[in-house]
Amino acid sequence: MRLPMTARFLAVPLSVALLAVGAMAQGANTLPRLVAAHLGSPPVNVQSGGIAACEVKLDDRGSVRAVDVVQDLDPYGTMLAGAVRSWQFEPARVDGRAVASPVLVLGFFRPPTTSFAAPDAPRYKTTAAPETIPWPTSVAVPPYPPNALGSGGVILEVDVSEDGAVTGTRVVSPAGAFDSAATEAVQKWTFRPARHQGGSVPSRVFMIVTFIGTTP
Repeated sequence: MRLPMTARFLAVPLSVALLAVGAMAQGANTLPRLVAAHLGSPPVNVQSGGIAACEVKLDDRGSVRAVDVVQDLDPYGTMLAGAVRSWQFEPARVDGRAVASPVLVLGFFRPPTTSFAAPDAPRYKTTAAPETIPWPTSVAVPPYPPNALGSGGVILEVDVSEDGAVTGTRVVSPAGAFDSAATEAVQKWTFRPARHQGGSVPSRVFMIVTFIGTTP
């Protein structure tokens, strides 16, 4: 299911908004789903890129109760942490009963160049993330699509297995020129799996992948 989104990037302040278009399916055991979200605006002409991420604690109604920055990236970490407090989720369910749960919200922000070299020692390799959420162990950088112009963003739900493999991706923002590049790259990521009660468990990551081009 794709969610309506309005998006403007770099040439004007960055913003992303989603609204639910229908009720989410409620199985006996389900992971959280994103219902509504809005991403605030970074400073104009920002030049940095990389990963910012938060551990977001949801209550049994899917409302955000706490947000902790796991990896900061100026100016995106503060923006992401502030914006996610107003997000709304469909809660996780166990045996059909809604339960509280932690989730990882991760932003991959490409710098404003169509190509760039990945760092030799990326920060995510040494970040100490809580074991209750998955954390990337290998990241594939999405290329800037040759058929794309300007800037844009993709919002995905990413399913991670108890082995840390990506088992499913869903683009929940409206179709666009950046969807394939974002999806194909994220499918190559690997994660340290989330843990619960001493064992590895499947989880779902909510990812924002932004592309900033040279053409407004």
